[in-house]
Amino acid sequence: MNKLNLKNIIQIIINKFKNNDFDFVIEKSNLLLEEFKDNDFLWTIQGVSYLNKNDEINCIKCLQIAIKINPKNIDAINYLGIAYKRSNDLSKAEECYLECIDINPNYINSLLNLANLKIIINNFDDAILLYIKALKIDKNIEDIYINLAHAYQSTGQFEKAKLILNKCLKKFPLCTKADRLLSSQIDFNDDASYLDSLLKKLDDNKLDQEKKIELFFAIGKAFEDKKDYKKSFNYYSKGNYWKRNSLKSNINQKIKLFESIKSFFTNYDHKKQNNIYDKEKKIIFIFGLPRSGTTLIENIISSHDKVSSAGEINFLNKFFKDKDIISNNINNLLDLDFNKKYFDYLKLFNLKNNTITDKSLNNYFYLGFMKHYLPESKLIHCQRNAKDNCLSIYKNLFADSQSWKYDEKELVDYYNLYKDIMKFWNKIMGDEILNIRYENLINNKEHTIKKIISYCELEWNEKCLNHHKNNMSIRTLSTNQANKPIYSSSINSYKNYEIYLRETFNNLIQEDTQLVQ
Repeated sequence: MNKLNLKNIIQIIINKFKNNDFDFVIEKSNLLLEEFKDNDFLWTIQGVSYLNKNDEINCIKCLQIAIKINPKNIDAINYLGIAYKRSNDLSKAEECYLECIDINPNYINSLLNLANLKIIINNFDDAILLYIKALKIDKNIEDIYINLAHAYQSTGQFEKAKLILNKCLKKFPLCTKADRLLSSQIDFNDDASYLDSLLKKLDDNKLDQEKKIELFFAIGKAFEDKKDYKKSFNYYSKGNYWKRNSLKSNINQKIKLFESIKSFFTNYDHKKQNNIYDKEKKIIFIFGLPRSGTTLIENIISSHDKVSSAGEINFLNKFFKDKDIISNNINNLLDLDFNKKYFDYLKLFNLKNNTITDKSLNNYFYLGFMKHYLPESKLIHCQRNAKDNCLSIYKNLFADSQSWKYDEKELVDYYNLYKDIMKFWNKIMGDEILNIRYENLINNKEHTIKKIISYCELEWNEKCLNHHKNNMSIRTLSTNQANKPIYSSSINSYKNYEIYLRETFNNLIQEDTQLVQ
């Protein structure tokens, strides 16, 4: 094949890649590589195609070959970092991004990828510096403003967040993500003009549905501030409707997942625990539904001098893929090298204490695995009034693609599934799980906090009562709440919307008094 024909075929491959036809790209590049095995571009585009198909193993193989052929192939190195990050190997991912920046200090893709990785490991100071550097290189990327603002909010620098969001909106008037982030830290009773601007923007024909969804949630919050709950629910409802329509349902997958786990662990001998684990380290797993108080509990515990916070790392979600649990023999999963990978994952976090909190919300699916691999771990389950909890989920737009959060029926179905899961685990694990009610924490603060610290086998520390003075960075939607003193205004907040959600609330599983502590 001559060079002209090769160039034409490569252009066809590039066009297919742009149209997301990754199977074609992989097949055609494989054929070409039989003759042009030293073409690093073909290895790169094939590797990235595998990445888009969530096949990290073949992606890494292809990109490593591309880099061996051309050590300065900066795109291949950057994508290799992305593949390592998806594979939970953060150290190798960081090495790749740093290598790209060493080749080209202004290579913005790796600057942003490195900044995003710094967010994951709770190194917000470095992340902010990287975002600022990227912004100086290119002021025309919306996501830099959004990520920088989110980093400022996560570290309690709300005025800086507000400043950068206003800059973003001035440059990109239709960036409704900025509107939603800004709305989260504004009291609309003090700023009626901003609400008017949001309502006016909603009529802009240039807005696609995704951008409108951001506005629906922002406006819903605005009317809630103004205590106009009818209008507030109207906009929250629209936001949920259109967000749900944009997602594939995944609740049936969750039902199958739990049935597989329940079937196995019903007869599992919990004395057969893994004896190969780091006994110097103790993990405190904090879990529950979103908006159930997990961030507050983690903030309280990590206020202790002997505790470090890892935050919402979601390692187990990435390690135990749902489809593998459903289709595979779970016995095989109990033989995996979990411990080494888990603690390797935590290395970049630079945690100074051996007692570590891991606040990954839906770890309740994996409690059996957690006690197998880390038998000395502590399990703290956070729960909240069902109606308050479900309403709070319904009022928020999350970063993930879990469809159940945006449909009233699916929300109830998932909530009831979650209650069933926790009833199962409490039955077979007993007092190994500490169940904490959010309302008890609010109404009986000192007693409940002392119970938590005692369960964690920590000496009492007065700092835990003053958790709002903890400088822990918060990446979740609870940024504005968790670093404040405990307040009770969120209890029974569902009553403001009960008239609109009565049928939904009636289908919620009744509170299990056995889990109330």
